[in-house]
Amino acid sequence: MQLDFIKLIWNMSLVCPWDCEFCCTGAVQVKRNGNSIIMVESGLNHEIRIENVDLQQEEFKRITDEGITPNIFDMALQQRQKRGLELSYEQKINVLDNVLPTKAQIDFAGGDPLVCYENYLVIKEASKKFGKDSIFVTSTGASLSRYSLEEIASVVGTFDFTFDEPINNAPMNRPIGYNNANISIAKKLATLNLRTRAQLPLHSGNLGVSKINDIYTALHDAGITELLLMRIFPVGRGLHWSEFHPALARENYLAAIEQYQELENRLKYPKVVLQCALKNIADKKNVQNPCDLMQNSFGISPQGNLLISAWATSFENSPYHDIFVLGNLSKSPLGSLLDTKKVHEYQSKLNTNWGHCKMFAFATSASKNANALFEANDPLYISK
Repeated sequence: MQLDFIKLIWNMSLVCPWDCEFCCTGAVQVKRNGNSIIMVESGLNHEIRIENVDLQQEEFKRITDEGITPNIFDMALQQRQKRGLELSYEQKINVLDNVLPTKAQIDFAGGDPLVCYENYLVIKEASKKFGKDSIFVTSTGASLSRYSLEEIASVVGTFDFTFDEPINNAPMNRPIGYNNANISIAKKLATLNLRTRAQLPLHSGNLGVSKINDIYTALHDAGITELLLMRIFPVGRGLHWSEFHPALARENYLAAIEQYQELENRLKYPKVVLQCALKNIADKKNVQNPCDLMQNSFGISPQGNLLISAWATSFENSPYHDIFVLGNLSKSPLGSLLDTKKVHEYQSKLNTNWGHCKMFAFATSASKNANALFEANDPLYISK
């Protein structure tokens, strides 16, 4: 498989300050308790306590040399690296080098990648290697206080953030303050001519004319460039969440899309963009399969595994299934990982279930093997 251009969504660290109930990556919440650090892992079901924290260790020299004081998130990242759960700085740089010479758009996500300063150093290197316009960062408002926003804008081409409930309402599906913090920092970055994109997973907390109007108007007033309407995937902590929260019906999605598009027609921005299968149910004129899995889009896990989908994350913070893993990008060049029998077999079947989201097809299938990816099994197309 030869690609002149590739889109990579790299969940480079699971460390995060938040505990969102349906986190698609199963992020690890990190918080302080006295002189200890608490890491809440494995679907928020397992706590690890780091006692007697010393944040001035020689091990943090890479970031202290930058004039940065280590924090609890830097400590948590270091601890997870020692357990082999996340890549070292050197291994992350290997990933970048192994993507070259392919031209790439890299979306650094998590967790919250910017909550750990080491990750920012990796992002700066990526910006040098691939160009600022190719660098996307999906982060939260909680992590930006230790950075100069002007410096972020000089390194990053697009700032992505989640914004999925009205800021004046008590949130139904997010921690208190989550959406407010995100849009507050995005508004500041938007004034620096940085492209900003809000990601909005559609759910019960953001349906209805009043809520949709409040959300879109807030984004418009903040000067946000683009709004990506998404589905909640049954992956990560979403696996458990989806058991108790039925998926939206096709009619719910279509009604929400129509309302957001009407607001765009009236207010002009942010531009409304639809995720994969949502494109297909809203517009039957698609020439190219709207599911971009393996057309040019891939994921990278916190351990450096190249995945056929960035959504392929289990409840336990590991790849959803071996069928999604193509090899380790910190150890092998991208070209060699894409030139395998497995990749060529998948590539030949991509249009078998044209328009269906392959992650939903797999999650809904009883077989849980490679063939499940290509079944016409996406609930969005199945009548109730």
